[in-house]
Amino acid sequence: MTFKKPLLALAASVALFGVTTVSAHAASIQALPNQTETQAAHDAVNSTSDSDTSSSATSSTTSASTASASSTTADATSSSSTSTSSTSSTTAKKVVALAKELATENIPYVWGGESLKGMDCSGLTDYVYQHAAGITLGHYTVTQESKVTKEAVSDAQAGDLLFWGKQGASYHVAIYIGNNQYVAAPEPGENVQVQTISSYFKPSFAGKVNS
Repeated sequence: MTFKKPLLALAASVALFGVTTVSAHAASIQALPNQTETQAAHDAVNSTSDSDTSSSATSSTTSASTASASSTTADATSSSSTSTSSTSSTTAKKVVALAKELATENIPYVWGGESLKGMDCSGLTDYVYQHAAGITLGHYTVTQESKVTKEAVSDAQAGDLLFWGKQGASYHVAIYIGNNQYVAAPEPGENVQVQTISSYFKPSFAGKVNS
């Protein structure tokens, strides 16, 4: 029985080692995160990532939509401006064409007249604008002043009106046709005709007819 004590000691050691190992494993298991909590944390991270991605995509889409809308508005504004400019140019051409035509019709000056049988200066301008552009200027030079945007004679363009006399007290009006010329019904005894701006009978101011 000489080996009993060593054997007993060995058995005790093995038992103690087993207990220690089990305790260590138990401690390790307790130190590990709960599986359910780990999965929840993982899901939360993924949810945040997806949310950020979705937010970024939404922001990009919104920016793209805003840029597209701005571009469309700019294009529409540009188109509208071009259309207005084109319309004004077309109207001016019609006005000039009709004024030149009347200058070849031997239409006599008739005070207060506004027909092909006879017309005075403001009757001529009103007749031309009514028939070429559908715009009524009124049969009086001062009245016609209120229908234009005033400008210097040097800035006048074909189709604009030329006025003689002070603003608010003008006494003569004609239609500028370009190249320093205008169509007018000058005075009794003369017909509607093309005349040239001269230093001795120069217009006082000009005006672009408001559409």
